[in-house]
Amino acid sequence: MIFSYLRHVTRGKFTLSMQYLLSVSCLVFISASAWLILKRKQTRRQLSSGNCRLPTITWMPKFVNYMPEIDDHSSLNHDTILDDVKLKSGETKKKKMPSSNITNILPRMERLNGPYGIYATVYGVSTKVIHIAHPIPAKAILMGKSSDVPILSRQSNKTVKKSERKKRSSVADNLGAIKNPAYNHFKNFSGDGVFTADGITWKAKRTSVLHCLLKGCTKDESEESLRLEREANIAADNFLSNSLSKGNDGNSKVNIVPLLQRATIGLIYRFISHHDVDTHYQSQEKVQEVSSCRNTADGIVNFGESNDKIQNKIGYAFKGLNDSRNCDASTSNSSNSSVTDDSSTDRSIPIQNLSEEREIMNKGKGDDCNPFEFLSTYLEAITNIRMIILAQSRSIWFLLPQCFYRAFSSMYKEEEKQMKTIRRFARIACQNATIGSPLHMLRSRQSHNPEMKDDIKNGDAINKELLDEAITLLFAGQDTSAATLSWTLHLLSLNPSIQQRVTKEVKESLSNEGLNPASTNRITKKMVSKMSYLDAVIRESMRLFPVAPFVVRKIPEEVTIPGDPEISGKGETITFPKDTFACIWIYSLHRNQKLWHRPNDFVPERWLDPNLQKMDAAQTSHKGTFIPFAAGPRNCVGQPLAHNILRIMLARIMNECQVMDDRLNHFETTLTEEEAIQRELHLRKDMQAGFTVLPVGGVRIFIKRHMKVE
Repeated sequence: MIFSYLRHVTRGKFTLSMQYLLSVSCLVFISASAWLILKRKQTRRQLSSGNCRLPTITWMPKFVNYMPEIDDHSSLNHDTILDDVKLKSGETKKKKMPSSNITNILPRMERLNGPYGIYATVYGVSTKVIHIAHPIPAKAILMGKSSDVPILSRQSNKTVKKSERKKRSSVADNLGAIKNPAYNHFKNFSGDGVFTADGITWKAKRTSVLHCLLKGCTKDESEESLRLEREANIAADNFLSNSLSKGNDGNSKVNIVPLLQRATIGLIYRFISHHDVDTHYQSQEKVQEVSSCRNTADGIVNFGESNDKIQNKIGYAFKGLNDSRNCDASTSNSSNSSVTDDSSTDRSIPIQNLSEEREIMNKGKGDDCNPFEFLSTYLEAITNIRMIILAQSRSIWFLLPQCFYRAFSSMYKEEEKQMKTIRRFARIACQNATIGSPLHMLRSRQSHNPEMKDDIKNGDAINKELLDEAITLLFAGQDTSAATLSWTLHLLSLNPSIQQRVTKEVKESLSNEGLNPASTNRITKKMVSKMSYLDAVIRESMRLFPVAPFVVRKIPEEVTIPGDPEISGKGETITFPKDTFACIWIYSLHRNQKLWHRPNDFVPERWLDPNLQKMDAAQTSHKGTFIPFAAGPRNCVGQPLAHNILRIMLARIMNECQVMDDRLNHFETTLTEEEAIQRELHLRKDMQAGFTVLPVGGVRIFIKRHMKVE
């Protein structure tokens, strides 16, 4: 019939063979379309009926290509907080990556009214995705168990034996441990590092990273614990110095986000490489000529005279820092690296702006010892890559093989452009890593040096495994701390009474230690452990704005949990199909009104007041709901480090200055409690929707130093 119709309409235009070819092509197209439609309907039926019974919707790609600065105006150097961008012609361009992609999850769950709020999505043709914002299914998937109810086996509907559960949890591909292929779009960024690896490879790499990164950090007086304290104090000192100088001590606004990013990337770089380079002068975006030398005796790289200034500010000696000396080319191992760049940096040229930075990056030969000369370029690349990676997962390219994305997408070209800078920064960190540093210790681990090559172990070469891990650690260490502190200071600037209470606690704690708060420039882990309200402020900030708003896990086998008692009948269960992807919305889990009272309000007291704790089901009947670092076998490896870094830095900031948002002046000074809450909600910054969350347009506030009282 198709052939007859085509023969009629193409009579005299095509040969008989061409008519046959057109007929076959049309038949193939119609058959393929019919198969795709049937396949999608079958997948939808699997999720919406049977033992699953979830409300199911169909998802389609939102766009083809994406450019952060064009499509979302995502730069941190402007103040726009609109989801729509007004064009000159008067038209309105909708953002491709609005924050509503995150904030709309809970309202959609309430509208669809699935068990535990769960709903399902058919992603593309046959990819099954379930969306979760409740602790029972979340813990069942992330940890392979639930503290509230046991997981049930689908076949016998009986509780899985403890021995069997233990056996399963010891396997690297256990429930809660599998990410791929849901994280394949991260591969170009973090390669096969601990963040994206799976199976036995992941288990070996995680063990190595935990050993090398956290070794000694849990002991209060160990060398690594003191190093972490020192680096956190240096980062706080750099942030305060730059924010107060740029803000003219409270007389003008300061965008704190890029300043915190600069401070924290210096912190994590120095901590994982033990390369004691002074990054303070780089924060002013002017590069001074710095001489360096590798001390082959103790493996310490010594940098510049300006370290003495920081030494005096922090108040205690830096191990291995001496006067600057010129570096003999023969003593540097970095020039022999097997992973090199064909460009170098002329450090004698002062960098006045970003365009000059880019030009300097591409000049010369060989990598320089100091990566902080192109710090602005690196941070810009990191900001953009966050958006590009998430955009890829929402575009048509996520449904196609990676080879198509790499061959035809302009988004991939933009991604590679950003990755050149990111890889170079990580490569220099690997080159500068000294003996005993986490990055250097990874060289001797088989997980990151499979063939145990001597040139890699000795630091003469860099392989892909080491480079991938360096990229992961640098990003995770910087992004978590900078984003959390940005949101925390933003919330404190909108809540002066809470800020005053934090400041009071910090100063009283220092006084109890026999210190003068006005002259204290060093705060330790032991000190912040006694600051309970400061801890509550950080916890509440991370509840409202978790750095990673969601995580995804693949379900390798059918998982059955008891049904929602509010919807299901007694004895009913819910079964998640095998090979389904579970998206755990941490942002929504932390704001679920069934789990938290006043879920959208900034209430640090909820973590301290027993009466308020009783009002949160998340702290009583559903403990374990608060998971800013995720949970289970693939939770954040750097959580213990972040815990101390955030508290030390915030304590230093609160002890020395106050943060103010001048928009509060537009409101009446005498407000009821409810009016004050509504004011704070109204003035909150919107989220920049990347795979991690930053405030859109940055956070511009006044920072003023406390008056010193001797």
